[in-house]
Amino acid sequence: MENIDLFGKAKQDLIDDMKSRNIGAILWDNATADFEQIPEINLAEDDAEMPDTVRIMGLYRYDDTLYLIEEDKAKVDFNHFYNADSEVKPSVVTLTESVAVSDLGDPAKEEGYTTEGSLEEWLTIADCYFEALNLDNEEAPA
Repeated sequence: MENIDLFGKAKQDLIDDMKSRNIGAILWDNATADFEQIPEINLAEDDAEMPDTVRIMGLYRYDDTLYLIEEDKAKVDFNHFYNADSEVKPSVVTLTESVAVSDLGDPAKEEGYTTEGSLEEWLTIADCYFEALNLDNEEAPA
């Protein structure tokens, strides 16, 4: 199986996992999540002199496509998803598909969403996804 096939299968496996958990989007706070690796991708062309590295703050499943959510570029306010007056700020927030569509919109029409990234970068982000799920389970009220 070629790398392109593996890459497509890895993305589809993430989509399938998110569907099975009823997750339309998962957001994480890079400042508090304390991941093993930093979820970043380089958006610059291969021949570009300067890298265009962006940090990823989550995944968004929309119309069977998986988008990376770019930190500081996507119009996503992490603070919108909890009550600062009565709740401790979570490190991870999961959104159902309907809430994700309502709050995040169409990623093809919004700034800060991408499907770019190398296989290696996506593998790092997949690791972050599973770490975020574990954090979300730890933070959930008993």
